[in-house]
Amino acid sequence: MRMKYIKLLSILVIFSSLSFSQETEEVVDEKLLLQQAIDTEASSSNDAANRQEFIDDVDAQIIVLTGDIQFLSQQLDLTNIYNRQLQELIDSQNTEIISINQQMVELDKTNKGILPTLEEMVKTLETVIDNDIPFLLTERKSRVEVLKDILVQSNISTSEKFRRVFEAYQIENEYGRTIESYRDEIVVDSDSYNVEIFRLGRVGLYARTSDGKYTAMYSKKENKWIRKRGIDSELVIALKIARKELPPSLLKLPIERI
Repeated sequence: MRMKYIKLLSILVIFSSLSFSQETEEVVDEKLLLQQAIDTEASSSNDAANRQEFIDDVDAQIIVLTGDIQFLSQQLDLTNIYNRQLQELIDSQNTEIISINQQMVELDKTNKGILPTLEEMVKTLETVIDNDIPFLLTERKSRVEVLKDILVQSNISTSEKFRRVFEAYQIENEYGRTIESYRDEIVVDSDSYNVEIFRLGRVGLYARTSDGKYTAMYSKKENKWIRKRGIDSELVIALKIARKELPPSLLKLPIERI
């Protein structure tokens, strides 16, 4: 009986030990599970926060990229407009170049016709001066030489060449309608005289020394100066009129018949 009691007591002790051990393990397991749950929730929260941060970063990048796309789109539109305007300008310049080339071709044709004519006009002018009464010879012949030089210069336009030749003709034409006085050296019978010359258009050329002792007129027939007496008083008046010291009046100077 005593042995049975001892065994029963031992069984109860073992059972109690097992029950306490199981209860202890259950408590431990619940704490572990709770901690794991807390850790899992914390991890999930961190992951959610990280995902939200990533999403926010992506949204910010999308906003920036959208702005860049809009800016690039505007720049593309402006570039297209500029390219169109530039092309229009290029087309206009090409048209102008074609027009200029055509004008240059026409100008070359015109030059081929005008330049020989201008050369002929200068030669004619030179001939006129050589056969005219000898007034202002240095000035007039120098003008012809300048024209000859101008005609062979490639850097002077045809229009300028024409203007200069035409101007020379106008000057020569004016000589036939004007009078003037100037000083010069003349040779009469191999003697040289310093005289004041009176030019009456192109019909008469007269000379007088300062003291009035010698007067002469140019003979186109003889192509030389000849002494002419009895014209001093009229020549003095003529010279004063040419110098604008007297008003114009009728002159009684001899004119050579040709």
